[in-house]
Amino acid sequence: MKLRTLRYHINEGIKGIFKNGLMSLASIAIVSACIFIVIISLCLAVNIDYILEQLESNVGISVMFGETPDEEQIAELEQEIKQIPHVTDVQYNSKDDALDEAKAMFESDSLESLRDDNPLPRSFDIKVDEIKNQPAVISALEDIQVSFEESLNEAVTEEVTEETTAEESTEPVTNEAGAVVPVVIDEGITEITTQSPDTLSIGDEGYVFKGIEKVKHAAEITNMLTSINIIVRVFSLVLIAILCVISIGIIMNTIKLTVFIRKNEINIMKYVGATDWFIRWPFIIEGIVIGLVGAVIPCIICWIGYNGVVNFVEGFSFIQSIAQLKSASDIFFTIVPIALVIGILLGAIGSINSLEKHLNV
Repeated sequence: MKLRTLRYHINEGIKGIFKNGLMSLASIAIVSACIFIVIISLCLAVNIDYILEQLESNVGISVMFGETPDEEQIAELEQEIKQIPHVTDVQYNSKDDALDEAKAMFESDSLESLRDDNPLPRSFDIKVDEIKNQPAVISALEDIQVSFEESLNEAVTEEVTEETTAEESTEPVTNEAGAVVPVVIDEGITEITTQSPDTLSIGDEGYVFKGIEKVKHAAEITNMLTSINIIVRVFSLVLIAILCVISIGIIMNTIKLTVFIRKNEINIMKYVGATDWFIRWPFIIEGIVIGLVGAVIPCIICWIGYNGVVNFVEGFSFIQSIAQLKSASDIFFTIVPIALVIGILLGAIGSINSLEKHLNV
């Protein structure tokens, strides 16, 4: 295409926009609404994925220990936990480590007075390869929690049994005259139960674990974010599809109005030998300009608005310690080209579809 011809097509396309000012504005507005929804949906989806990645790498799972396990037992548990599928790292935190972390979190040295009588628990910080595998790892840790508790209870029972047997064997029984009486122990009694009927068992409500006190995780948060992500994506796709259809329809009506005004001119051009594409290009350019302007406006508004949201969220340190939003530049360097392409396609499709009837002369 010659430069002079291209200039003619561009001039005619822009003239068409101003000839139908109200329809052109309506077309730009609906395209802007469509692109605005696209950008908001992409921002939400990208940030939810980003937050899930941070939860996956930063939050992980914590195993909190009681006072009963000794360091040797904890070391054995560490090796057992490392064997769980999808576990990538297990980091041990002593009481001193927990206290140092608390001091850093609250930015206070007053907690140093607790060093000699530290109430904070020992713990493991466990990392999982992918957040979708977190439920399986949590289930395996809960099984370990129960089995370890059972082993501790068995050890306590055996210890009490040995002590009771020793007392029975060393303390003689005498009669009224002071003579030692031999005691016959029933051979059928092989175990002494130390638990009264009122004592809670593992699995009962209110039972307090002595070994692994708690398996701490953010499964509820991650599941909620995953569900929100799916809902946002489905809702956005449906809404975007509806707005795209409306956008194409309005652009078609805008172009059709221009075509109707210029139908005699188009017929004459056909009769004198102008090709269909020579006639199409001014209208296609008109539709592309409408789509392009309709895409640029929400890009600018959303970029400024998103940057303000990021700056606002950064003012809350407790949110920053959990998860962060992606910067505006990181998101919009990808979103802007997508939005512009969608706007151009909407304009071009609407323009081409509106011309076929008048080109069949």
